[in-house]
Amino acid sequence: MHQQPHPEQDLDAQRFAHLFEHVQDAIVDFELVDDEPVVRAVNDAFVDLFGYEPSAVRGESLNSLIVPSWLAGESDRFDERTASGKQNHAVVDRRTDEGVKTVLYRGVPYDDGDRGFAIYTDLTDEIRQERQLAVLNRVLRHNLRTEVNVLTGHAEELVEAADSPEQVAAAETIHDSALTLSRLGDEARDVEQALDADPTLDPIEIEAAVEAAREAVELVDRANLAVDVDDAPRALSGGHLDRALASLLDNAVRHSDAATPVVTVSARETDGGVAITVIDDGPGLPDRERRLLTGELDLTPLDHGNGLGLWLVRWIVTAYGGAVECADRPEGGSAITILLNSPADP
Repeated sequence: MHQQPHPEQDLDAQRFAHLFEHVQDAIVDFELVDDEPVVRAVNDAFVDLFGYEPSAVRGESLNSLIVPSWLAGESDRFDERTASGKQNHAVVDRRTDEGVKTVLYRGVPYDDGDRGFAIYTDLTDEIRQERQLAVLNRVLRHNLRTEVNVLTGHAEELVEAADSPEQVAAAETIHDSALTLSRLGDEARDVEQALDADPTLDPIEIEAAVEAAREAVELVDRANLAVDVDDAPRALSGGHLDRALASLLDNAVRHSDAATPVVTVSARETDGGVAITVIDDGPGLPDRERRLLTGELDLTPLDHGNGLGLWLVRWIVTAYGGAVECADRPEGGSAITILLNSPADP
């Protein structure tokens, strides 16, 4: 006896067909035949992105249609994962009627890995813009360094040639402002590199990160710096912890009124992690900067404080699954603590 389709199944099929045809991402419904993905159906967005009409691709090898020859090994690995019931997710290059484009590819297997959906989102314009912005940033930083060198050179000459204390003070102000611009350029570079970094976390020694931070901050030479991190466990870091610590060291020394600022870096084991604390004898952080650093306030373009260093600390630490705490010391100064996770196995 012929079984009538269930009304709910008909409705689900209609919903899926509507989604398949109207979603803005290119979608291919394919079947693995002799380990080769054969196109069974495509949506209109696939036609728009790749330039092939449905009648021209149905029954054809998807890889032969859109995978560049030099990426055949890559697509073979994706097909193997699909056959084993595993999903795929990667940014790849694929061939279209307008040339090779960069797309976000997601593969979703079904029917025990015999069938699958390939979903493509065109990233070509976004990636081009990112690359152009990266080039622009490098050019701007290069030009900034060049102009800073000109300013500092002339300011030093003015100090030598000045006839009055007022002229000396004005020249020194120009010199300090130029160095501030140089520092902002360096911080912008560090922010860009930290945000672009691989998010994979690896165990690192705290002592090595502190030493790298100390070498990166020239101002530390005029401070009395004490370091006590020998007994600290390793921390999970994405490779830029030293930059976060360098920003804290620079901030601690730069804003101290003491002739010889006193700064202490210590680390201790916590429950499942490690706490790294930088203590200074400066005036303390303004309330708004403290709240931005700890995440109590969201960052806005106007909340730059005296630079990008504290932004960098927060972005790096939160990217590693950590947190930042800040406390005022009764005797003056601040204690800023970075909380990070430790690897499961020592």
